[in-house]
Amino acid sequence: MITCRLRLDCGGMVSDVVAELARSLAEQGGLTPSQAYGLRLALDEITTNIAQHGYAGAGGIVDLLAGVEPGEVWVRVEDDAPPFDPRDHDPAPRLAAHPHLRPEGGYGLFLALDKLDDFAYDHVGGRNRNTLIMHRPVADQEAG
Repeated sequence: MITCRLRLDCGGMVSDVVAELARSLAEQGGLTPSQAYGLRLALDEITTNIAQHGYAGAGGIVDLLAGVEPGEVWVRVEDDAPPFDPRDHDPAPRLAAHPHLRPEGGYGLFLALDKLDDFAYDHVGGRNRNTLIMHRPVADQEAG
């Protein structure tokens, strides 16, 4: 098992750090290109949402704990912003509206979470905890 812990200040840009973490995890976990893209997309969307909406652009701390295990690659994202479960924001009602009447935005989390193999949200000790999971391809699980 490989683990990594990062603490990011959302006052600055975190996208480059998040992209590098996702790339490294995908490489170490032997993820397919499609899985690597999905992990990066979801991790970027979650952290960007925390910075822009959770902390309202005022800055705040995001803790990332990540690992590569025999069956999966995972990232846990924790923050102190107000409680927010990304799964509770289904864009289906907006999609049902006529295309010219649909509001812009609000689809990123839905699209990003759809790319993951598993996702969990908890609010623990006053903190949001988002866990992103990609299952490793079988050949890579056997290799390590």
